[in-house]
Amino acid sequence: MTVEYTRAERFWLCALAAFGMLGVNGVFLWSLFARPEALREALANPIAAAFAAEAMVLVAALAWLFRKWGVSRLGWGWFVLLSFVGSLAFAIPAVLLFPRAKER
Repeated sequence: MTVEYTRAERFWLCALAAFGMLGVNGVFLWSLFARPEALREALANPIAAAFAAEAMVLVAALAWLFRKWGVSRLGWGWFVLLSFVGSLAFAIPAVLLFPRAKER
């Protein structure tokens, strides 16, 4: 099964990936350099730690599901790497923009 996206769907996937990389990840990187103590405080906060743990579980689950469903020609490792480099808001649309090649 292959999934084909319309031009509008591809545009919105690109827009979401850009938001994930520049918006979400940009705020994280800015705060990392502007207020480095905030990261230490966040990691010491049990609520923030729970959200971080949940994100790691979701990355693993989505990597497995994307491989199982065959929605992308990128492997599960690329999804994990893109999630850590950017965010889930970046990695999910980025991986979906590389659909599996049509079978002959």
